[in-house]
This record gives sequence, structure tokens and C-alpha cells, in this order.
Amino acid sequence: MRFLRFLHRPEAEWFDLRRLTRPKRQRFQGRIRQLTQFAYLGDGVGLCRVLGRYKLYVDTQDVGVSSHLMLDGYWELWVTEVLVAHLRRGMVAVDVGANLGYFTMVMADLVGASGKVHAFEPNPSVVRHLRRSTHVNGFRERVAIYSDPLGEHDGERVVLDVPDFYPGGTTTVPAPADAEDGVLTMRRMDSYPELADADIIKIDAEGAEQAIWRGMTGIFARRRPMMILLEFVRGRYDDPEGFVDEMIAEGFALNQVTATKSLRPITRREILDLPPEEDIMLILVR
Repeated sequence: MRFLRFLHRPEAEWFDLRRLTRPKRQRFQGRIRQLTQFAYLGDGVGLCRVLGRYKLYVDTQDVGVSSHLMLDGYWELWVTEVLVAHLRRGMVAVDVGANLGYFTMVMADLVGASGKVHAFEPNPSVVRHLRRSTHVNGFRERVAIYSDPLGEHDGERVVLDVPDFYPGGTTTVPAPADAEDGVLTMRRMDSYPELADADIIKIDAEGAEQAIWRGMTGIFARRRPMMILLEFVRGRYDDPEGFVDEMIAEGFALNQVTATKSLRPITRREILDLPPEEDIMLILVR
């Protein structure tokens, strides 16, 4: 009888995402690992269960996020916690640098059928995984996927630079004048009308964050309350001081979240005094 009751309660095997908070994180990490499953599909493609809830297609040769998802079933839980705490049904979320779609799936689940998620990922091999994951989790209607690289200027021709065994480290470089294959066209984020009312935007773009920010001025001009999760690495930017000043000028309060600390205010000086290679997740709120 106990076995039959279990069969009729499959939701008992699902991790309750809304329970994820920093004080309980260590306990839940073990539970998520217990629920992690992996199946190799061939040709370097795997399918794993992450966060005890979602099915995610991964690249088995990826030494980046795929390795963590296959073995642990989660990625950057401190960032996941911020999304859980602030995303609600019906909201509009944007995932820039979506990679395989771990955060895209979390966002799509949290905003529900009445919300919308816009995921940007220019690497075509990664986008194939992202699209399959969106479909298999039943989020096809609430997730829009874009393969356009984002930046400061519309129309700039670029090509992708993809490190071996690390697709998540993909960057864009100007395309040679005579290049034809693999050329992509840069877009400003504010050139997409559907993003004008975004509630939460996550930007993790391997050093392109400042250029992407400058392509968002039309969104900022609406003066709507919003939250931006932005990976900041001082040494990647030509003008890090100017970048932080631009955030403040748009009315955003500066906060930081880390693996050991919940959301806390951080000053301009603290950000600019960080080692140039240290990456932090800024939480910008207005």
C-alpha cells in the first residue's frame, strides 16, 4: 500500500523551489543532488534532471556549467535564490547569456503561464540544447529564444569566439570585412519592443555587460521599477568606473549577493576596489 500511495504522489519527488533560501541552502543542496539524474544520449549530448524539477540538455564535453549540472543538479544557488525571492506569476524576465538555459527554466517556472521569459544566446550549438530543454519542460509558449548577440550598436557585424570545451565562455569579436560564414548582427536590447516592460533582467555575457547596458537606455527611460542581476568583472571593461556611474545615474541601488552572503548593499568604492579578475553578481534595484 505504501508503494501504491507513492505512485499516486509523484510530486513528492519534486524539489519545492519556493523553499530555497540561504539559511536552508546546505540542507537542500544534498537533497537536490539526491534527485539529480543523468542519461547520455550520444554525440556529446546528455539529459539531466536539475533542481529536482527540470530536464536539461547538456554538452558532456563542457567543463563549465554542464559538469556541475550533471553531477550536482544546480548552478549558483545564491543567484537562484534571488530569482525565487523576487520573480512572481505574470512577470516579464530576460535572461541575457542564457547558455544551456538553467536560469531560463527557473524563470519560466516562476513567472508561470501568464508571464514571459526572453532568453538570449548567440552560440548556435548551445541554442539547440536550450530549445530542446524549453520544449521538454513544457515552457515553449512562455519562453522566447533569440540568437542575436546584444550590444551598444544595432547592425554591427560580429563573429563568435568559442573556447574549446567551454561554450559558456563564448564572446563576440568584430567580423572581418570579407567574412560571410558565421557572421551575426548585433542588436540593442531596447530595439525589442517586447522587452520594454521587463521586471527582472539577468546579464552574464563574458565581458559584454557594459556594451549591453548602453544598449538598454530606451528601457531605462521608462523609469519603471525593475531588478537587474549583472555579473561584474572590473578587469573586463575599458571604463569600469564609468560603468558603475552609469548604473547609479539610472537610479539603481547597488547590492551584491554571494555564495555566503545574502543580498547586501555595496558601495561604488567597494566595487571598484575589487581585484580586476574577481567576478561578482551585482543586484541592481530601482
